[in-house]
Amino acid sequence: MTIHHLELLAPAKINLFLEILGKRADGYHDLETVMLRTDFCDHLSFDRLETPEIIFTCSDPSLPTDEKNLVVRAARLLQDRCLNKIGCRIHLDKKIPHGAGLGGGSSDAATTIMGLNQLWDMGLSQQDMAAAGACLGSDVAFFFYGSAGLCHGRGEIVSVLSLTGSFNFVLFCPSVHCGTAEIFRQVRRIGLPMDVAPVLAALKSGDPSDLAAGLFNRLQEATESVKPELKMVPELMKRVQPQFLGVLMTGSGSAYFGLSTSRAAADAAAVELTGLGHGIVRVLTCGP
Repeated sequence: MTIHHLELLAPAKINLFLEILGKRADGYHDLETVMLRTDFCDHLSFDRLETPEIIFTCSDPSLPTDEKNLVVRAARLLQDRCLNKIGCRIHLDKKIPHGAGLGGGSSDAATTIMGLNQLWDMGLSQQDMAAAGACLGSDVAFFFYGSAGLCHGRGEIVSVLSLTGSFNFVLFCPSVHCGTAEIFRQVRRIGLPMDVAPVLAALKSGDPSDLAAGLFNRLQEATESVKPELKMVPELMKRVQPQFLGVLMTGSGSAYFGLSTSRAAADAAAVELTGLGHGIVRVLTCGP
């Protein structure tokens, strides 16, 4: 049966661990990162058109609606692979802030591929869709898999991780936009890379205290050197809620998350942070 309308959620991600292993010949960096899918989502709606137009609109007027947007590029990519040159109307209700390290654009692109695969009845496998997504951006492939993943290469090589329990975070997004390329140019690592094993073990055990001990992001120091106003964010979060087990920047910033002992503790911390009025605050529950 032909689908004419579809609505999907595009989830944000957070990085529990991010290490830079080296510089590649193609100019990118080899990464080792652990990502978690969250319940903080953009909303995408798709309508099938019997003519080949790709019509894209967005609730955020600051975002481009042409080929500069990953949603449009994802739609064009799939349309080029589709035998029937039909089109679509896509609307993005944008909730995830861009330039925050939450992978919102990558998730929107992945969700567009998944949505149009259904809308256009293309029959692409999960692996086919992930390979297409990897052509668009480093984080896109992750969103085709499970709730957690260990990613290598530019981020496009994904090993699915199992979660035995849920973890609760408070996300704090300051009103600061970070450019990923600029941050990567500032990265410096001396000595051996950090070990991802403690984070992998904590995800298996489901113990938030063990997870807190392994949290690490090589990009945080670089981002805070480029955007020094962000240095106060972890201190602010810990001062407002001393019971956070750990506070870490996600991706190249500017969003940070605090790991809580429980959902109730996360809810209480979110109320306190919201009262400061310095950014977007969300409680995230990440689990199987």
